[in-house]
Amino acid sequence: MTDYYVRTLYRRILCEGSAFFDDRTRTFIYNRTRTTFREYKDCTDEKRIKNKLREAKKFLYRIERANQGHTKSCLKLLQAAYGQRGKTRHRLLQPYTIAPSDHEDPKPLIPHVSRTAPPPKLCGPLTTLIVSVLKKKVEPELPSPEYKPLHPTRKANLLWRWRSNLLERVLLPLPFEIVCELERRAGAYESHPRYAGNLQIGGPLWNDLYSGQENHSDFVHLYPLATLVPKTKVARTHQSLPTSSFSAEPSPYATLSMIQFVNPDFKPLDEKEEERDIKGEKQSRKARRLYRRLLEKVPLLSPLPTASTMWDPKIKFKTFYSCWIPESVIRIKEEPENDK
Repeated sequence: MTDYYVRTLYRRILCEGSAFFDDRTRTFIYNRTRTTFREYKDCTDEKRIKNKLREAKKFLYRIERANQGHTKSCLKLLQAAYGQRGKTRHRLLQPYTIAPSDHEDPKPLIPHVSRTAPPPKLCGPLTTLIVSVLKKKVEPELPSPEYKPLHPTRKANLLWRWRSNLLERVLLPLPFEIVCELERRAGAYESHPRYAGNLQIGGPLWNDLYSGQENHSDFVHLYPLATLVPKTKVARTHQSLPTSSFSAEPSPYATLSMIQFVNPDFKPLDEKEEERDIKGEKQSRKARRLYRRLLEKVPLLSPLPTASTMWDPKIKFKTFYSCWIPESVIRIKEEPENDK
């Protein structure tokens, strides 16, 4: 019974994910589902199996709500696919934290005690994002005890805790090709003077910073030339999942209701498919709004960072936001600024 439940859950996630409107999110769902189910295929820990099945079921319901037009569920899937949370975000952040070979690491505060070494210096783009977007200082204000100096181990711990908090919260730019693609889907056209491709603002080019990660399962969907999962045209079934062997026994004190006797395949006569699914012009209009809301959390950098210029102290980076987000609708008709 467990094998049948897992197979059914796996197929339902792939089926619902292939019906999502965004092609890169469809590919993200497909790769994440296959990788996770393969990773725990031979797991024997019952507690971990229960947790993973609960997460998969929650993930399935989120995709189903998104396909029915639920805005919050759609936005959460887009944020996970475009690197604003989860493993994709860690992949976006990784090149910014890898210092070049000639970069000197800070020395430990206590000689020969490596764990007291403070955090290394940040690159220029990451420093600009923390100061301009996150509105935080790169270095914290350390406490000054009244009667004795701050212990070096305590100081190092405070510095690392502050650095970890910054890296968890900072917003990261997407690759330049993906930024241009999102702006086109949000309603921009390539000939507009405020289009990111004409202003040359955004994230790094893929080949400059992310070359070699085209086959990583958590990151391949953001590769500009990736083969994306096509949208399915097969009608989906909305039957309920079978009962899992790990499900808790029903309580004898549970209140009965008529909803338990309703056939899950039953549809009211006045229910219309157009009211549940976003189609045609309504779909494109809602998709543009979702892409604009997604662009609200995507900072743009100028000049475009590269592996050779990120650690150059002479280059000063600036942060911008897309001109196609809801807060800047008025600025769309304006001329671009001279400093851009």
